[in-house]
Amino acid sequence: MEKKEMETKNEVTLEKEAGMEVQESVKEETPEKEAPKKDVVTEVMLQYREYEANLGTVAERVKAHYIAKGNTEESIESVQIYIKPEDFTAYYVINDGIVGKVNLF
Repeated sequence: MEKKEMETKNEVTLEKEAGMEVQESVKEETPEKEAPKKDVVTEVMLQYREYEANLGTVAERVKAHYIAKGNTEESIESVQIYIKPEDFTAYYVINDGIVGKVNLF
């Protein structure tokens, strides 16, 4: 027990022993309110020579290219994107079998 808590307990005990009515206060614990989590916006940029590409935009282009080939977005289960800046190209593999490429810049 902490010293302050012991002093309070001793005062209450002494008052009870003296025959005094003691009203003990009950400390109500209120749950701490968690601060709302804010979404952190993350951008990943690739810089190569005098060019710059937002990799989030490249991922959107990959999906758009896949859909333009007659596929549906719902059919996408996995996407791997390989960035090759020296070729100015992003190569992709969707669902472990469908391959393609989009311009990087």
